[in-house]
Amino acid sequence: MRVILSLWLLVLAAVTLACFEPDHSLIPPAQPVEVTSGLLPGDRFEVRVFGEDSIGGGFQVQENGSIDFPLIGRVHVQGTTQGELAAMLESELRDGYLRNPQVTVIMTGRENLEVSVLGEVQRPGTFSYIEKLTLVQAISDAGGLKELAQARRVKLTRKGPTGTGTYEVSLKAITEGRAEDILLQPGDIIFVPLAPI
Repeated sequence: MRVILSLWLLVLAAVTLACFEPDHSLIPPAQPVEVTSGLLPGDRFEVRVFGEDSIGGGFQVQENGSIDFPLIGRVHVQGTTQGELAAMLESELRDGYLRNPQVTVIMTGRENLEVSVLGEVQRPGTFSYIEKLTLVQAISDAGGLKELAQARRVKLTRKGPTGTGTYEVSLKAITEGRAEDILLQPGDIIFVPLAPI
């Protein structure tokens, strides 16, 4: 009898937990970020040259709109998109340095693209948006949750196709593998509330 009662209480607890967890499917998907306006001073990106680990690396656009790239020297990059910059570097590297260079440019931070993490985190503030930034990564960038944070009721405020909305997210469900991590978009605001006492 005790075993049946214990099993029944476990099932009831699981059903209750499922009923009170936020539905992540209600959150509009993150809008893809395309660098259509081109690079600006202060923007940070990574350049990868296939098969040539010593050539790429991390770069930041200087105030004059340029970077200093290995083998090539000073390259004016302000106003170019990721694709245009990759093609330009391939062309320059092909001109006497490498036979068939394959270059990839990945944004790692933009001065004008940010997400905010507020509330019960160790270091609340505004952080540079990077490609494929997730909710868990953003909270980690903010130092993680404080001891009294409510991980099951994190608020995500996002501008979507129909306007701005605030949605509840269960960080606990994500970290326990019961829900997918959520891709963020520039302008997202994450608020971690204090757990009720």
